[in-house]
Amino acid sequence: MKTLSSLTAALIGASLLATLPLAAIAKEPVIVETIVQEPVVVEAVLVSTYLNGGVGENEAATMRRVAQEFPLRMTFSERKDGEFIADVPVVILDARGNPVFELPKAGPMLYVVLPNGKYRVSARFKGLTESQDVTLTGKEGKDLYFHWKR
Repeated sequence: MKTLSSLTAALIGASLLATLPLAAIAKEPVIVETIVQEPVVVEAVLVSTYLNGGVGENEAATMRRVAQEFPLRMTFSERKDGEFIADVPVVILDARGNPVFELPKAGPMLYVVLPNGKYRVSARFKGLTESQDVTLTGKEGKDLYFHWKR
């Protein structure tokens, strides 16, 4: 009997792995039936691919070379000279105000893949939060610049 329950667990796990890409873009929970006819509910989760970095000339140049692969590109800087900054907490909310992406230490450049839609991006540096709204349409990428003049 233990072998049967291990097999059932393995089948459920395989079904979950096979359906995660589907669940990542779904707006409602997805019901998955496994071979053993046990229903499994997979909650919809927005999964994002991102590239974070840009410290130093070589790393910044590498990020710029792949920038077009990311629909949302952010740059963080400060002072009059626009010096790059890092360790910026970033939160991206969807049109309903639900968080879809959070990174506690972003920058100086952050590129994110998100589905088309409207978003509010908030970044915090030295106690000051800046927010910007952005709409991703899939036609072209969007660049957001967060600059603190302290």
